[in-house]
Amino acid sequence: MDFALQPVLLSLAAGLATGAGGLFAIRMRAFSDRVASLSMGFASGVMLLVAFNGLFFEAMALLSHLELIAMFSAGAAIMILLDLILPHIELTARSDIREKSVYRTGTLMAAGIALHNLPEGLVIAAGYSYMPELGLVIAISIMLHNFPEGIVTAIPLKLAGTKSSKIALITLISGLAEPLAALLGVSLLSAIGDGRLIIGSSLALAAGVMTYITADELIPVAHEYGYKHTVSVGLLLGLIFALLIDVLFA
Repeated sequence: MDFALQPVLLSLAAGLATGAGGLFAIRMRAFSDRVASLSMGFASGVMLLVAFNGLFFEAMALLSHLELIAMFSAGAAIMILLDLILPHIELTARSDIREKSVYRTGTLMAAGIALHNLPEGLVIAAGYSYMPELGLVIAISIMLHNFPEGIVTAIPLKLAGTKSSKIALITLISGLAEPLAALLGVSLLSAIGDGRLIIGSSLALAAGVMTYITADELIPVAHEYGYKHTVSVGLLLGLIFALLIDVLFA
């Protein structure tokens, strides 16, 4: 298989997890708050460990401290700007939005998740170009993150009475931004080369993106369900799981 195609396929798998989450929401009748807290915490732990143990520490070997700090900050800043541009797309565990506006809420969330998935696709491309095993670990962690995103995108649409087929299509399309971004990332890296500064900057930027997503979306939403200790247990389990993945693919 072509080396350039592999990160695109990995990002496609990660992006399809958004659609899978949407399908799960369509079929589910009830979703335990405790299970939601645990799963969100778990995804948070995986994301944090990959961001630092995988991306940040690898970037440290390629960049100066100032370069590292600058690119990590830039990754977080990109996500902050997206949130400022689209302030109504943040994940929420519960919503008191009136029924007449829940469809608009769901479509806004789908659009926002599609935009958030763009840098995630670049993250996979950058990680894979540096080390294929790292790209695989990143894709798995993003897949765990995308599944609950698909669920919370689908729920407002479901409440608004949207057809199941349309909900599935909307969540699927929002996830497909990821492989498109990965394809762009692979093309850029091929065009400008894989030098120390380019790869190191990509890894540090990706670490900032993943850290912000975890801190701003996953952990706060996990706590909204009211099971603080369950979130902590899930986070620790996610850290342990990511460490085991690192060992398996070392």
